[in-house]
Amino acid sequence: MTKKIVGLALTLIINGSVYAQKSKVQAAWRGLSDYEETLKDGKPDIAYLDKANEAINLALANEDTKKQAKTHAYKLRISYAKFQYNINEEKKKLESTIGDKNERTLAAYGNISLTDFETAVDELNQVKDLDPKFLATIQEGLEKGVSSLDEDELKFAMAVGSMRTESGNIASGKYRAKKYGEAADYFYKTGVMNTILYKTKDTSNFYNACISAAKAKDSDKMLDFNKKMIEAKISSPYNYEACFQVLMERKDTVNAMEYLRKGRVLFPEDMSLLTQETNLYLEQGKQVEALQNLKTSVEKDPNNSIYYFFMGQIYESMANPKDKTTKKDLEKPKNFEELFKNAEANYLKSIELKPTNKEYLYNSLYNLGAMYNNYGGYLSTAKIEKITDAARLQKENDAKAQEYYRKAIPYLEQALAIRSDDKSTMGALRKLYLLTGNEAKAKEMSDKMK
Repeated sequence: MTKKIVGLALTLIINGSVYAQKSKVQAAWRGLSDYEETLKDGKPDIAYLDKANEAINLALANEDTKKQAKTHAYKLRISYAKFQYNINEEKKKLESTIGDKNERTLAAYGNISLTDFETAVDELNQVKDLDPKFLATIQEGLEKGVSSLDEDELKFAMAVGSMRTESGNIASGKYRAKKYGEAADYFYKTGVMNTILYKTKDTSNFYNACISAAKAKDSDKMLDFNKKMIEAKISSPYNYEACFQVLMERKDTVNAMEYLRKGRVLFPEDMSLLTQETNLYLEQGKQVEALQNLKTSVEKDPNNSIYYFFMGQIYESMANPKDKTTKKDLEKPKNFEELFKNAEANYLKSIELKPTNKEYLYNSLYNLGAMYNNYGGYLSTAKIEKITDAARLQKENDAKAQEYYRKAIPYLEQALAIRSDDKSTMGALRKLYLLTGNEAKAKEMSDKMK
């Protein structure tokens, strides 16, 4: 008989505990409702919210009620209501210093603490995980009309819908305040909320998150947000390029190359990814692959002088190979003449197109002049193998060397006209004037260098 009494008493204690925790949820609802009534009167009383928040925190600390979506739904509404109260107070503070309403609103969002709002966003994820059916009801109400929702469901839907707009405002405010890291987080949160509520893939806000992360120079966020866009199948070439760049900076070449490869497969026409791949080939000494990419680039943009300039550089490098370690000249390849002419043709085409960037024009002029000069020097010092005709061959080489020296001069003079204080160009010209017998010009250049 005694055992039954003890068992009954224990049951009563447990039931009482459960009831006590449910009463905390009820108290939170009452405090929130009272606060909403004061809002209608235009005199919001934050004390009611504080009571509601205290009660819901106790409910969230209990094993039974913290697993209920309803508890988290109230926590979301309470936290968001606190955030709204604080943002309105911040706007009032700024009335005396910022006249324009929109500017004042953005400034307030830029200044405000985000703790309560972040709590509300976290609670939305908790509701989604704990009760997908409840969230599906909310989604259906937002899509087809809220008349199907009961009072609590309607208030929850209105709060979350407002949070979605608010999150975008926070992101814009933080971006305006140049708090790019926080802006990135909130553009991303806005995208997530749109996805949860409306089952859409919010490309715009996710993309803004990536851009803000880049402006914040936060490589972790850059990698995370761009990868998420790729995983969600809403990517653009930018996302693959951003992942590639971050991973290359981290010296993770293997994974960087994988992102670049996938990007090139998905977006074969994208010039930015093509350029990244070309630059990588150049760094790795893969001249043939780089040339192929540049030829593809020229097909897409035949008036881009930069592509011709880089092709000229590659052909010149292939025509005049050097030892990778010592950097000394190696023997000329058998197809030297072909490579030399290709380099010459591409430099001339780059000059013909007159790049608006004067640095590229200078480099094209200087490189072509230097290539002619170097080839002239090579001819004048080339070893003559045939003993019987050595004198004649040397004379022919010297004549040809003079021809290339003279060809070099006008291009180097044009280069000097762009960069009039460049000592290397002056020095090259002075030497060429002397080699071609123009002592007056050589003296003039010597004086200019002084």
